[in-house]
Amino acid sequence: MGQFLFDVPEASAEYIDQALWKDAYICGIEGVPWQSHVQYAHSRLTVTRGIESSGKLLIACPVAGVGYRTLSTCSLRPQDEPYLLVLELARGSCYRARSQSDAWQRAGLTVSKQFSDLLCQGTRRFLDAVQCRDDANASAEASIEAIELLERAIADLGESFAIQSIAFRKQRESTIGTLLAGTIVPPSPGQGASAEKFQSAFNAASVRISWADIETDAGRFDYDNVESSIAWCTANGLRVIGGPLLDFRERLLPHWLYLLEDDFDAFQAAVCQFVEKTVTRLQGTVQLWNCAAGLNTPGPMELDDEQVMRLALGVLQTVRRCDPQSPAIITFDQPFGEYLSHHRDGISPLHFADALARSGLGMAGLGLDIRINYQRNATLPRSAVDFGQMIDRWATLGMPLMVQLSVPGGKGVDANALAPEDILMSKEFLSDPAAEQLRVAAPLIRTLLAKHFVHGVVWDGWSDAESHLQSHSGVIDATGQPRPLLEYFVRLRREFLA
Repeated sequence: MGQFLFDVPEASAEYIDQALWKDAYICGIEGVPWQSHVQYAHSRLTVTRGIESSGKLLIACPVAGVGYRTLSTCSLRPQDEPYLLVLELARGSCYRARSQSDAWQRAGLTVSKQFSDLLCQGTRRFLDAVQCRDDANASAEASIEAIELLERAIADLGESFAIQSIAFRKQRESTIGTLLAGTIVPPSPGQGASAEKFQSAFNAASVRISWADIETDAGRFDYDNVESSIAWCTANGLRVIGGPLLDFRERLLPHWLYLLEDDFDAFQAAVCQFVEKTVTRLQGTVQLWNCAAGLNTPGPMELDDEQVMRLALGVLQTVRRCDPQSPAIITFDQPFGEYLSHHRDGISPLHFADALARSGLGMAGLGLDIRINYQRNATLPRSAVDFGQMIDRWATLGMPLMVQLSVPGGKGVDANALAPEDILMSKEFLSDPAAEQLRVAAPLIRTLLAKHFVHGVVWDGWSDAESHLQSHSGVIDATGQPRPLLEYFVRLRREFLA
């Protein structure tokens, strides 16, 4: 058994107390999290996993001016002697900033003066922390300062990469062909000023086809709201992404399915029956089918690996049989795989996707569902650089990607959220939630537009005043007022997209 010990001196205790230490985990060189048992007591963080080998610690910490950010150490080996936690996190930030900037500069990237200054200052403070490590508190103070400087440098580096890469794409393409879609939960937003704003911000729409709403009682189907939303999209020149046909998360499946929870064959038959009826009815009005979402993460029904694979293949096969002309994808939740640190028998999202891609059923691409700044069932907050590296890893499967994003822009109770989650409260978020939504989301969106293999970007949240999925994820708030992110989408579409 591998055990990693990290000392937390008094000078860094408040910093680590605010960190998401319960979600910390160890991963290997391949980036896949291992199930980790985490304890934090008596000024020591202990992370244990089932194998005796080296790995990197990842932990989300508050960074001044940045918000929560997932930091990582360099590769460490299990040992009886404890490491100084914030010193190792500073070492990791220094390594990531210097190694990635060096690689990109060799490839032709021009870094800003601000980046160079921050990198120099951050490196100097990290070296100060190393030199005074015998004084744990002094080392911790210097390490925290180094982390703040280096993480700001990494943010600036990611911005330079995105801007210069998008400019390069613009030289080769008059308009970037990426789909930029907003999610519609039927029957919205088919009328009024809200509808006009939707058209100005997006060139496509992701229409949620909720099994729970369509088949409220077994065998009784109602497609009126879905068909109304699709008809509105078509009339306004928006391409339609339909689905997910199966969203394997709590609150998003029909209530009567509990009758089948001990009979997988009956459950799969019910799923495929719904998929067949839906695709047959809506064929020709949907340009891309999102077949299923969330199958790789633990859901409301306990399924083993074989059953999950059979279910995914069954849904995909049914869609391809009923509508062989329209492309079909499957969406994977938490693509960094954080959930694996809590579930020993979890399915690696990348390995699951690889198996489906090689199934021979004609899957046209892969979807990634990324929810950030939520406390549960979410992706840990990442820099645009780390986010882009994850997207690059998924691109090695050789398939186009569609990435769905959601970030909260408000706080308090969200009465219209279908799958509400508690929000991660950083100081930056509490001071201005709407501005923080834009600050977090914009660099990730720019990173996606910089990558030619990302064929679609979906914002999973339109208006908090209407039905939506995630808490406060709308670009319009509950009073009908636009948040800054809406104007950002309008500008993106006007300047870059077809």
